[in-house]
Amino acid sequence: MEGISISRTRLDKINQKNWPFKSDQEAKLYWIDKPYKLENKWIIDAYFKCNSNSEKVSIDWASIHFLTLGKYYVNGDLNNSETKGDDITKNINLSNVKFEIIEDSLKIPSNGINKKVHTHIFVGYKNGIEYRIPALEIIRAVIATNRFLLNRIVELDSLDKYFIYYYDNSKNLYIDFFDEYERKLIESEYIRHLAWIITNENILRMFNQVAKNLWLEGNIKYDFLFEQLDIKARIRKGKKIVRILEILEVKNKKIQAKDVFISSKHIQEVSQSSQPKHRKYNNLNEVDDKTLDTKIDGAKNTDSEFISTLKTKHTYANDIKIHRRKRGKRTLRTKEDQHTEIYEIENDNLRTTADIGGLYRAKGLEYKNIEDVDVKGELEEFIEILKLLEKKWNVASVEVIIRDLPEGKKGKKFSKLRDGVTKRRYIAGKITMKDNMTYSLIEVEREGKSLSMLLLYSMKITNWKRVYSSVTLGLVNKSGSWDPKVLSSLEKMDVYSNRIMHAYGKKNLIEKYKYINDRVRYS
Repeated sequence: MEGISISRTRLDKINQKNWPFKSDQEAKLYWIDKPYKLENKWIIDAYFKCNSNSEKVSIDWASIHFLTLGKYYVNGDLNNSETKGDDITKNINLSNVKFEIIEDSLKIPSNGINKKVHTHIFVGYKNGIEYRIPALEIIRAVIATNRFLLNRIVELDSLDKYFIYYYDNSKNLYIDFFDEYERKLIESEYIRHLAWIITNENILRMFNQVAKNLWLEGNIKYDFLFEQLDIKARIRKGKKIVRILEILEVKNKKIQAKDVFISSKHIQEVSQSSQPKHRKYNNLNEVDDKTLDTKIDGAKNTDSEFISTLKTKHTYANDIKIHRRKRGKRTLRTKEDQHTEIYEIENDNLRTTADIGGLYRAKGLEYKNIEDVDVKGELEEFIEILKLLEKKWNVASVEVIIRDLPEGKKGKKFSKLRDGVTKRRYIAGKITMKDNMTYSLIEVEREGKSLSMLLLYSMKITNWKRVYSSVTLGLVNKSGSWDPKVLSSLEKMDVYSNRIMHAYGKKNLIEKYKYINDRVRYS
């Protein structure tokens, strides 16, 4: 857009490095444009104004919960904003008010020039006063109140992929969740809001209209179908116009059901067992390059991924009880003994761009027999090379681990492929020689990146699973380069390393195998 300075930041986070304004300089959120698809991710453009200068910043769609019009942001910290000026807070009952969506143009000043940005807002009239509500504010604060719903509302008929629902003769609502529906989202506050959507036909219709019109027309357009909408909002008031900048509370929502019964794979009958655990998982810590410290700032996906990121309060007119129907049984073992196996793992609660905030239980790294591995794509050739190495006379065994790269520090993107969604995988092949020397070769999906293969070796008995977690975490945190500090720290454990550049000039698999074999043999 001519006359407006544009800054394209990392798509899931604004930080001080990419923030287009000076350090500690306050910038006012002026407007938020419609979402659009970029590299398989939904993005929004937010316009910030500081003095006479305006900047457009591209942000992950799911970050819209942090964005409220008229507030001031500093250093790109979306989670902390401040209200200034003449805005007031007021209770407004817009029930039975007819609103029409219009396409308006907003003038954004930049260097003395006003540029127009087209917007969609709802306009309605009550007692001679015109009320204006941005279409995105209704989505952000009223309908899609958590990250999961935000990601679903831009997909066509997406809710049907996660659950089925039905009523009994007493008007009780039953929701049976599929396995894809995450554990965190069965908490009561999320279930109540979801029940409000699916038991109110007009609300569900609005939800589905958003994706339909976004895909067909490229715009955020949907009908204003609220029969009852009682809100508390931050507004800017003129003589005959009230502009709603931020909805702070949605009052007296009514769920059209007697009670709600839910079932999920996460709702099970749990019984205590006196038997000791077969295995125990320890989370790795980033501080010493071995484990991930989930307490450091930005490391863990806590409730910040859910409604607590949004200050909007939701209350209900009817006290609906939520009944959990148990599906299956689970035995809980709390004791340990000398036979309990200890696994060192990455913590899957790390911040991701997933719909919800992480997993409750993480799986340990498990070796597989190389003959049992079936992998396609870029890593397939590496498996074939390992199979050739296994046939050498002095090789006792070859085992492999195939895993997704850990998420790493907040904002690091290397853990995912170019599409920003698919997790990047790695294969670690442990080669045990007959003289007890152990090598480990680590290959990572590269997508054309000049990333070397990593060779690790040691004469001592080594917790290789911990080593893999440590070096792959360092790889992500260094944005695709093997971290020399991590490799140096491994030498204290008598684990040494070499980088093996890929044999781009080698024409066939045998030549590449010989190339790697020579480097393993003489390391």
